[in-house]
Parts: sequence; structure tokens; C-alpha cells
Amino acid sequence: MKNILKDRIFRSFISLFSGDAIASVLSIISLTFITKGIGMEKYGFIVLLQGIAGLFDGIFNFQSWQGFIKFFPERKDNPEELKSLIKFSYLQDIITAIIAFGVLNICKNIVGNFYEFTNVQIVMLQIFSMYMVFNIQGTPIGILRSYDRFDALRNQRAIGGIVNFILLGAGYILKQDTLYFLGAYAISTVFSSGLLNFYALRELKKRGILDFYKVHSKFDKEFFKFNCFTNLNSSLDIPIQYLDNLLVGKYLSLEELGIYKICKTVALVLDKVATPVYQILYPYFCNEIKDGRSKQMYKKLYKISGLLGLGVILILIGLNTVGFYILGKFFGSVILNYKTAINFYLIAKGIAITFIGIHPLFLAKGYVKKETVIILVANGIYLVALFPLLKAFGLMGVIGAYLIQVMLIILLKTSTVYYTIKDN
Repeated sequence: MKNILKDRIFRSFISLFSGDAIASVLSIISLTFITKGIGMEKYGFIVLLQGIAGLFDGIFNFQSWQGFIKFFPERKDNPEELKSLIKFSYLQDIITAIIAFGVLNICKNIVGNFYEFTNVQIVMLQIFSMYMVFNIQGTPIGILRSYDRFDALRNQRAIGGIVNFILLGAGYILKQDTLYFLGAYAISTVFSSGLLNFYALRELKKRGILDFYKVHSKFDKEFFKFNCFTNLNSSLDIPIQYLDNLLVGKYLSLEELGIYKICKTVALVLDKVATPVYQILYPYFCNEIKDGRSKQMYKKLYKISGLLGLGVILILIGLNTVGFYILGKFFGSVILNYKTAINFYLIAKGIAITFIGIHPLFLAKGYVKKETVIILVANGIYLVALFPLLKAFGLMGVIGAYLIQVMLIILLKTSTVYYTIKDN
């Protein structure tokens, strides 16, 4: 225990997790404001708009933090090269954010016709999509993670969660409509992004490199190529992130979509564990591989996977002893009709969380092209399975398709790493 408490990874995790824990608790409470304020069906419409905007944002808005962290160790000792990296990374984030916003607004009528939106609902989609222009998060995340400023990331998430909670709570108290809650989500996202950039720029000022914008701008071919692959992989993963919501909203009902979102919110506690673990392990793996400490790195990975698996089991036990009683009080007794689906989703998500470490390891080893192939295979099978499973089993079918995708990616990445180690 003494060694664990002294471990840099553990301390960084606790720092990030504490911020995520505050944000996730407030997020769950905030859902009750919306579902009780405007009803489950209108909340389902908000979830649908978030999914549509997120789809375009995910495809066209590059988040360059993975590339930044990958190239940071090579350039951190050369101030001019580091400044050039920061400038190029920021330019890429800004340009692609504008592109994402523009493409969505060009396609707004196509999207509206597909979902049979009214003119007012299309305008609401346009208003909500404005947050995308200000969603500049890739570079500041890369800067803060590279300098181990997980305390700043913790503060950003906690403060962002509090602002979102206040805005949604005010809407409930003042009996506001759907448009207000949409605006509240957009404003809190923009605020969180601005706060993230504030912390990143403050860190650069402290290190004397805030004048990065003055360096001569040049096209960074290797960095751009790496970012293209990582964002291609992220885009290939978009069906898992958004398509389920979009299909549920189209072929089941907005009420069921609201329930499905609550199902995901229950699993949010697992995501809030996984996200810090990924964010901390990726720069750690990059440095360990660069310094040739692979044996120590793998030992750390095994221990973390074991602890995560134990945590998943404890959460499932807690959910089925007292958790559903609490959820029933929060969201109403209707949630109890979906106990099986929630448990199934948590098991699928729990498997993904237990083996989360394989993803940053795979990327740190430079297997970005192999990852593209693996994601293509797994997501292709997911897409083939999703629609018939949804039609046959409803929400259970959607979760089953997700579990198939999770298992395929884990098995393919783990076997690739294992046979690479064996060959060496």
C-alpha cells in the first residue's frame, strides 16, 4: 500500500478521478432536472441532437492530443521545435473545428429529412451546433498531460461539471423548455473548452514558451500523418459512440432513447475510471518504451487490469444490492423495468474497462496502422450485427452488438502485442 500511494501513476489517477467523480455525480443529478422538467421524450430529442452534432464533430474535428503526446518526448528539449509543434497542433484543431461546423450546417436539411424534423427542430440543431467552433481541446489536453498537470485537468472537469449542474438546475427551477436545456449544454461545453485552454496557456507561460505563435509556421508531415491515422481510427469508432443512439432514436422511440441514455449514465462511473487510466498510461507508456523499460511497463499493466476487474465486480454487486433502489428514486420506477439491460450494459462496459490498458500501449508502440485494420474489422462486424440485433431484441440487441465489438478489439490487440513480444 505504501508503494502504491507513492506511485506517480496512482497519484495522477486519483487527481483526475476526483475531478471526474464530482462531474459524474453532478451529471447524474442533472439528468433528474431534465427528465422531470421536460419529460423523457423531450430529453430523448436533446440526446438525439447531441448525437448528431457529436457524429460530425467526431469525424471532421481532429483532436490532436494523441499526436502531441507521441511527439512531445522527442521535441521537449528543443524550444523552437516544441513551439512549432504547439502552433501547428493548435492550427489543426481550429481549422478542423470550423470544418466540422460548416459540414453539419451544409447537411442540416438531409439530417432533418431523415429524422423528419420540423423547421424549428432544424434551427435548434443549428443553434446547438455552434459549440463546435469553440471545441478546441486536443492541443491543450496534450500540453497538460505531457507536463503531468493532471491537477489542472481535474479542476477543469470539476468546475465544468459544476457550471453544467448550475445551468441545468436553474432551468428546472425556472421551468424552462427544451431550447434552454440545449443552450445550457452548449454553453457548458464551450466554458469547459475555454477553461482547458486557459490552464494550458498558463502552463506554457510558466515554462517560457507562450510565444509559440511567433515561430515560423511549417507543415509538420510526420505529426500530421500520425494525427490523420489516430483521427481515422477515432472516426472508425464513431459507430460505437453515436450510431446506437441515432438508430434507437430512429427505430425504437425517443422515450427508449432517453432510457438508453440513462443506462449509459449508470455506466458513467466506469467511464470515469477508464478515462483517467487511459490518459495517464499513454504518456507513461511512451516514455517507458523510449527508455527501454518494457518489463516494468508490462508488470504495471497487469496490476492495473487486475484492480480494474475487481472494481467492476464490486460495482455490479453494489448496483444489484442498493443501486437500483437509488436509481428508482432518482428516475422513477420505470427504470426498474430495464434492470437486465443495465446489468448487461455494465458487464460489456466492465470488460472494456478491465482491458483499457491495451489501447494506450498499442498506440505507444506505434501500431497506429494495425489499429486501423483492427477497428475496421471489429466495427464492420458491429455494423453488420447491430441492425438485425436491434430489430430482434431491442435495447438488448444494441448492447449485444457493442459487446461483440469490444471483445473483438481486445482479442485482436492483445494477440498482436503478445506475438510481438514472443517474436522478440
